[in-house]
Amino acid sequence: MMTRSETQEKLYALRQSLEAPFARAKKANDRPEMDRLQGIAGEIDDLLDQIAITALAQLAIRLGTIAARIGGSGAAAKQPLGQLLELSPEELNDLVAEILGQTSEEAPDLAEARIKQPNSDEEIPSGSESSLKVTAPDPATSIDSGNLILAEAHLIALWKRSLFPIDDRYIIVFGLRGCRPVDYSGTGFASSHEIVVTPVNYRTMNCTIGQWRPSAGFSVFPGSTVPYGAIVTSHVGQGGSDVNQLGRGRYTRYLAGWHKRSEGSSGHWALQQDCPITLQRTGDDSDYDLLDRWEVGRIAGDNIHCAFHMGPDGKIPDSRYSSAGCQTVAGTVVKGARGSERGPWKAFIAPFANSLGAQKGTEYVLFDALEAQQMIRNRYKDKSLILRIGSQGQLVERLQSALNSRLNLTLEVNGEFSVSTFQAVIDFQRKMFGDNADDGIVGLETAEELGFSLPLFDFDDAISGGPGYREPSSSVATTLSNDQPTSIVSASVISPDTKLAWGAVTNRKHGPTFNKRVIDISKRLKCDPNHLMAVMAFESGESFAPDRQNDAGSGAVGLIQFMPSTARSLGTTAEKLATMTAIQQLDYVEQYFTAASRNGSFSTLGDLYMAVLWPAAVGKPDSYVLFEQGTTAYEQNRGLDINKNGRITKAEATSIVYKKFVLGLSDRRVG
Repeated sequence: MMTRSETQEKLYALRQSLEAPFARAKKANDRPEMDRLQGIAGEIDDLLDQIAITALAQLAIRLGTIAARIGGSGAAAKQPLGQLLELSPEELNDLVAEILGQTSEEAPDLAEARIKQPNSDEEIPSGSESSLKVTAPDPATSIDSGNLILAEAHLIALWKRSLFPIDDRYIIVFGLRGCRPVDYSGTGFASSHEIVVTPVNYRTMNCTIGQWRPSAGFSVFPGSTVPYGAIVTSHVGQGGSDVNQLGRGRYTRYLAGWHKRSEGSSGHWALQQDCPITLQRTGDDSDYDLLDRWEVGRIAGDNIHCAFHMGPDGKIPDSRYSSAGCQTVAGTVVKGARGSERGPWKAFIAPFANSLGAQKGTEYVLFDALEAQQMIRNRYKDKSLILRIGSQGQLVERLQSALNSRLNLTLEVNGEFSVSTFQAVIDFQRKMFGDNADDGIVGLETAEELGFSLPLFDFDDAISGGPGYREPSSSVATTLSNDQPTSIVSASVISPDTKLAWGAVTNRKHGPTFNKRVIDISKRLKCDPNHLMAVMAFESGESFAPDRQNDAGSGAVGLIQFMPSTARSLGTTAEKLATMTAIQQLDYVEQYFTAASRNGSFSTLGDLYMAVLWPAAVGKPDSYVLFEQGTTAYEQNRGLDINKNGRITKAEATSIVYKKFVLGLSDRRVG
């Protein structure tokens, strides 16, 4: 005879085997076959229910017996276990609800709130393809009540500002931490809904959990995205173990299944976290801030489940909730009792129901109220994109390359902002800004410290099917990769109005004549003026000062750090160069590079910089070794050995100037 567990496993396998024929019948629009298969699935569900409810009934009877003994009567529960096996699943449901309603701390609230449910016959596809072409009309910003109107356009914009892909073939679940739907009974799918900012207090449900069908509207439900305060407080003394707060970002895999895997069908159906996440734990107080530590990569059981509460008479704003880190939706459910869902939770879980043809999983994207508020009110005008967990694309590749360079890491440069990239960002932010400035989100300041710039966000472009950003306000464009860049501006098309990397800085220091001279010199040298500006920025420590002295005391001076011997070969001295204006010194810069061009052309930033550092390397491949361990030159330039293998290549040496090149193209410096 099979055990209860073996019987359950067999039934689960039989039920799963129905999915493929059901999908074929659905594709063929064979309604009789779909009904037949759904009927078989229902019979299997009834058997699973009976197994689960019988187990619960056994527990309930024991609870009833203990309660009777505490009361002093010593009487056993009225219903003998043998008779329970003869009851129907519906009768067992009623019995268990009656007993648990008297003994459980989380008694179900049977007053079902008003729910607008989605069409159960509507097809819910699944997949992972990304679509940029999801569009929405320009939304309104507010109504007479003063509440915020969250429209589908705002969701599109929130996704694209973080470079999150949008899959328009299935329902995506999202959270808004610190704002609640005005209609807190739960809504149907529509193009917009009212929300109100409600700061989290760790006591009541002041967040929104939503479902979005891109291009087909979204629904919103009251809930919580933070753990319950009493649980947090009780674990502070243990360093916040066993309780956490999920970090903002995009998490790619939540699967429909039992909330607690150990409970199986004795528990309740929910969305299981099935991917690595970022989370915080607090060991100092009962809330979460930048003082609290981050953990990454764990499957911590941060599911999306029923809150087990709706408040007195369904007054959700006053309701507590059950969470040690999970995301929760207001409502109630009786564990092990299929169909017992009540309140907003009933509509929320419906698309992911434990039935044939239902959506089997989703991703979860979490924002905070400030992000939604700013997107609605000012559309993040003149603000940059941000990169964070779940972002994808070339900008993430730039980030990963920069982190590898600055922290001597070996992150895979794949354009996927994963938990390993998140951890590297956290480490970099701590190093550069201090222990209490790490949030794992890359904005302008972090990007600039890493040597690259973030484009400005463009709301109108985002909701019209575009990527949602434009490059920095410059006539130049740059593509960053693992290889050093070739010229990004052809010498033949340079005009006096061309904006330059670092041009805004030199214009302030030396006036527009300096930039025009750089452009003229670059035409004659047949090089990119942005590369020349980057070399001078690096050599002069970004000062562009003609009298800048070498920090190591070598006697070098000026825009490209002329050595005394070099100055003499050009018919002057280092002392005379230091007394010149920057514009005057540019004549000697041109004279130097003209002489160096005999070794080859300056089509790349690497070749132009090699003319200053090691002229013999001009025209050589990036793998060319400049200095090897054991030589004086290597010791003087040890910091350029990025991979610490005892050899400094042309590419490694150029990488530090490359950072100046990218930094010079940021909005504050280009001009």
